[in-house]
Amino acid sequence: MDSTKSFIKVYGVTPREAEDFEFDYDTETSDILQQLVPNNDDWGGIGWIEFEEYEYNPHRETMHLVLETKWEPPTVWLQNASGATHYFKDKLVTMATIQKDETCATGVAVKNGEALQNKIIFEMTSEEVGAYYDEDTGEGIDLLDNKIWDSIGHFLNVCEQFYLGKD
Repeated sequence: MDSTKSFIKVYGVTPREAEDFEFDYDTETSDILQQLVPNNDDWGGIGWIEFEEYEYNPHRETMHLVLETKWEPPTVWLQNASGATHYFKDKLVTMATIQKDETCATGVAVKNGEALQNKIIFEMTSEEVGAYYDEDTGEGIDLLDNKIWDSIGHFLNVCEQFYLGKD
C-alpha cells in the first residue's frame, strides 16, 4: 500500500543525547510513537500511523525519523512529541511530508510544542503528476522526485537559516 511519508529531523542532538534517547525509547518499532505521545487524543485524529525508520547523524547532530500515515501528515503528533520529552526541549524539529499521490508536500517546523511553520511547499494537480509518470523516457519520475525534494531542501534551508542562524 502506498502511504504518505513524513520525514522528521531534530536539530542539535548531541551524540550523548542520541545514545540516551536510543536507550530510553524503542527506536526499532512503532512503539516509539506511543512512547513519545502516549495519549492517542494528542495525535490529531490520525487513524493510522506507522514508524518506519530512525537514524542519528553524529556529524550534523541530527536525529531522523520516517513515519507513514494514510493521507494527512502527523502534525499534531509532532507538536506534542516536540514538547513531550527533554530530548527535544529547545530543539528545532522539522517535518516534510510527501502525500502518497505526490500532488502535495508540506513543511512543518516546531519547537517546544509550538508550531513555527506549517505550509504547503510543493503542489501539482494529479494530471500534472500523471504526465511525469506517462513520459516514455522514464526520466519523468526522476524529474518529479527532483522537484519535490528540491522544494523540501529549500524549506529545510530556510528553517535552518531562520531558526538556527545557519548560512
